[in-house]
Amino acid sequence: MISIGLTGNVASGKTTVADRWREAGVRVIDADRLGHAVLVEDEAAKEALVVAFGEGILAADGSIDRTALGERAFAAADGVRRLNSIVHPPLLERLRDELERSRGDEEPLAVVDAALVFEFGMDEDLDAVVLVTTPSEVRAERLRRARGLDDERIARIMAAQMPDAEKVDRSDYVVVNDGSLEELVAAADRTLTRIRVDFGLDACTPNAKENDHA
Repeated sequence: MISIGLTGNVASGKTTVADRWREAGVRVIDADRLGHAVLVEDEAAKEALVVAFGEGILAADGSIDRTALGERAFAAADGVRRLNSIVHPPLLERLRDELERSRGDEEPLAVVDAALVFEFGMDEDLDAVVLVTTPSEVRAERLRRARGLDDERIARIMAAQMPDAEKVDRSDYVVVNDGSLEELVAAADRTLTRIRVDFGLDACTPNAKENDHA
């Protein structure tokens, strides 16, 4: 089985690419979904988060309020680091379990959809990494429009992620999302075709350059 990491900073268009590949029949392992499961199912992680950030992160039913947790994590100088140190270990374990399940099911290709592929150190476990990158000013505008975030919150979120330039240098395939939605979908299709060719999953399609502009 070929394992591919799909990454991209906040509001880059990564989810659109993941959805397109899922529609094409590729098994996509969603790190966000697994992260949510950690918050719901992992009592040790939940207790550690309450100790780190206070009972204000709990909803009325005792579950983790993800919005409140995010606000407290980004408000503190080392909040994101503390959050990641608690949530990442059980999340990584679940990601690796999903990859092993894909191998057991004899999937030819599995994609790990995770914004923090490099931050997790998962790139060492994967055959290749695809980065979806978008100019920071475009991403900021998307966050203002879609999530109603102010500039200070946007700046904190972006500062907590590895810069795109560094991720480009470490990625095997790069999709530059600086056009329309239709162009991004087309670029996602071309990149998936290149991956299949490069790894011998589809010998009938000619190879192409590794960098693709949407």
